[in-house]
Amino acid sequence: MTEQHLEQRSSAELIKLQTHEAALTQAYADAATCGARVFQCHVYEQGKRVHLAFCLSFEQLLEMAKFQTADKKKHRSNAEEVINRPLITPHVTEIAKYLIETDNYILPSFIFNCKTPIKVFTHGSGVMQFGYAVLPSNIELYVTDGQHRIKAIEKAVKEKPELLEDSATVLVVQEDDIEQIHQDFADCAKNKPIPLALLATFDVSDALSKVTREIAKDLVIFSGRIDKLSQRLNKDPDYLFTMNQLRIGMAEFLFGSSQKQVIESRKNQNRDQLKLWLEQAKKFYLEFAQHNEGWSLLLTPKSEAPNLDFYKLRQERIDFNSVGLHLISRVGHLIFFENNFSEDQRKLLVKTLANLGYKRTMSLWLNSLVIDNGNGNLTIISQSTAVNKAFKIAVSEVENQTGLSLK
Repeated sequence: MTEQHLEQRSSAELIKLQTHEAALTQAYADAATCGARVFQCHVYEQGKRVHLAFCLSFEQLLEMAKFQTADKKKHRSNAEEVINRPLITPHVTEIAKYLIETDNYILPSFIFNCKTPIKVFTHGSGVMQFGYAVLPSNIELYVTDGQHRIKAIEKAVKEKPELLEDSATVLVVQEDDIEQIHQDFADCAKNKPIPLALLATFDVSDALSKVTREIAKDLVIFSGRIDKLSQRLNKDPDYLFTMNQLRIGMAEFLFGSSQKQVIESRKNQNRDQLKLWLEQAKKFYLEFAQHNEGWSLLLTPKSEAPNLDFYKLRQERIDFNSVGLHLISRVGHLIFFENNFSEDQRKLLVKTLANLGYKRTMSLWLNSLVIDNGNGNLTIISQSTAVNKAFKIAVSEVENQTGLSLK
């Protein structure tokens, strides 16, 4: 005995049967009459609409996905009439590169829209049911969310055809209201992006993040003193830097720059290179701390040291601010990677750098990293131009005091 039930806002014409066997038999019998295909799916309700969740191979995904993509020239005044935003080619290329280069990649679910209900033979009870969906050959499944990922798969399989054997989760929603389709897309985009601190903590595909995680964990200066979750520290007295601030500092030390394209170009490194980077970074920051009156406080493990008020130190000194870290690290790059100094010369250069003096009141940094706002308050400037100017000042001072050229 069957019970047919059509939901008002459903992506499916649900036909509930008593057993799994009955649902399977009826689905294939129905498909045979119209040359359709049968796909397993899960049926559930969300936001007053019944959704269908499928697992499709990439090959099926590419075959079945349809697009209504806005064209920057054709749809500048009527973009609301099409489903998808304009395709951003660099974004497609970036995802394709990720798929090709990453063995353990992961892609989020795709969301498709179907204007006509899909017939599904279901069984079971509860908030989620199992079913067999009958998909006609002429079914129109338009992409609501995921067009860049699908185009990236299409591009990546040309170089890595084995991707066609992989699969993805696809959610199908029935919706014939173009405004609601646009709203569905906008709502998907409301998920908060992963903070940079978390990317630095969890992105194991990135060489710089790997080294940053290791030094944050192993080096006494940073261990237990790096905030690995927050975007910024504000008035927090308990942490020295955020994870992303440390990552940018590491980029300055290792590459001499923290520009995105420079970091991307050094993303993939072998284990030996990562080990060398880590050793050099530990050596530099330890030697700097040994000769710097502020950082020397960090040579005692956090568990044994008196509580330091890092917020107060940030108000007093530039080397406890991210721009100070970036400045110091960029000069360190010149010392460790751009010149063939002897061990004694290198130590002298690091010692001189550490002793330049990093209090906000130092005239050396005035009008570069520090400005007087006219009320007697000294404000730290975080723009890249300020760091560049201070970098030149620091290099000149170190060269004058040591007689060694860093250029």
